[in-house]
Amino acid sequence: MTWITDKPDAIPLTQLFANACRLATWQLRAHIEKIGIHSGQGRVLAHLHEHDNVPQWKIARAMNSSPAAITNILQRMERDGWIVRTRDTSDQRIVRIQLSEKARKFEEEIKKTFMEIDKEICSIYTQEERAELRRLLLKLSERFSKNDESSTGSSIDG
Repeated sequence: MTWITDKPDAIPLTQLFANACRLATWQLRAHIEKIGIHSGQGRVLAHLHEHDNVPQWKIARAMNSSPAAITNILQRMERDGWIVRTRDTSDQRIVRIQLSEKARKFEEEIKKTFMEIDKEICSIYTQEERAELRRLLLKLSERFSKNDESSTGSSIDG
C-alpha cells in the first residue's frame, strides 16, 4: 500500500499507527543513543529502575516481547556492563536481572530522556486529546495483548 497524501482520511490506520510509532522511536533512539544504549535497552533500564532484581521472564512480559528477544538484549546489556544476571538462589532455573552500578549512575539521565520525548509528544495535544489518546492506546494494547503469544511469560526462564 502507498501513502495517499492528498487524501489523509484514506490512509489505513495501520499505516498511520506504524508510521507514528516509527517516528517516535527514531526520536527516542536519537536521544538515548547519546548515553550509549539502544532504545530497547533504554526501556529495559527504565523498567529495572522501577523493578530491580526481577526474573528475566517478567521483563519479557513487561516489554511485551518474546523471552528470546529479551535474552538477546540482556546478553548485550550484560556484555556492555548495564546489568548483572544471576541465578535465583531458590530456583536455579530462574535468571534474575539487576542494574549494574554503571546503570545506576545514568538513572536520572535515562529518565530525563524518556520524559523529554513524552513532553514533546504531549505538546502536540490538548489535555483532553492526551487523555483520549492514552485511553485509545491502552485499549489497542489490551486487545493485541490478548492475541500475543510472545508476551506470555513462564516461571521458568528460557
